[in-house]
Amino acid sequence: MKRFEFWAIVGFVLLFVANAQAKAAYRGPVQMIETAEAIAVVEITGVEKASVKGKTWTYGQKASAKVEKVLKGKLSGSEFLYGDEDFICARCHFETGRYLVFLDRDGALWTGNNWHLSACKITGDSKEKVEWFDEDLAMKEVPLSEVQSEIAAVLAKRKQSKP
Repeated sequence: MKRFEFWAIVGFVLLFVANAQAKAAYRGPVQMIETAEAIAVVEITGVEKASVKGKTWTYGQKASAKVEKVLKGKLSGSEFLYGDEDFICARCHFETGRYLVFLDRDGALWTGNNWHLSACKITGDSKEKVEWFDEDLAMKEVPLSEVQSEIAAVLAKRKQSKP
């Protein structure tokens, strides 16, 4: 093979490799609800650095979560949640506080279902609010009770549509 042909092929391959960057795909609210293995209100009581390998990613964060209310799936009274995936395009990051979480499994590990949208912060005391989607899929504060009702409605509809 001539030197010119060799470098032309190498350049051509590198051009395609440079444009083949991974991008994160995000789920909308209905997809999050339908595809999550578990949905719950939790209090994240502690977060520590980790290096834990799942089937898909290596996680740089391990969060201790006290489960307050399960809306879908099966969770024990406390769980470890894993975040800060080694996927540079998107990550699920945990901090202490109360959250509405949408979880999947990566092997035996509980992980986020929808990158950073997997842990929706709950604020307020008697009038709890949560970061949630509006009609344009932008995030805004919504009463937690409304989001819980939306989750219940999606799950009920899904249950009715299954034979």
